[in-house]
Amino acid sequence: MTLFEALVALVILGLSAVGYLDVFRSSAGAVRDAGEWGHVVTIAETAMEGATLGDALQAQRGALSDTDRAAGYQQRIDVVPWRSGIDQVVVTVTSPRGTTFTLRRLTRQHLATRTRLPLPGGGS
Repeated sequence: MTLFEALVALVILGLSAVGYLDVFRSSAGAVRDAGEWGHVVTIAETAMEGATLGDALQAQRGALSDTDRAAGYQQRIDVVPWRSGIDQVVVTVTSPRGTTFTLRRLTRQHLATRTRLPLPGGGS
């Protein structure tokens, strides 16, 4: 084996190693993104359940923990009249990296949502 062949073999081996490391980095990023997305959906569903049960103010306060707020998660809950006796509840959660998940649900109008109190964080 000549010196040239040994150098070519080392270059090929190095490129293969870099390729494998890139695959591992990509898969680790995909796992992180999936975990973040799952957390965003969980926050939105928790807020939606509280809002559809008739207490949008409690849902606004309870779905997003102090830890989530500190991490950069944001949520907004809007209760909008849709038809007579029916409201559309819209929950929007934004992750620290800026991805947004919006959940919409039609519910019967409750006394608590008829008051239309302004919600903390800009909801109405």
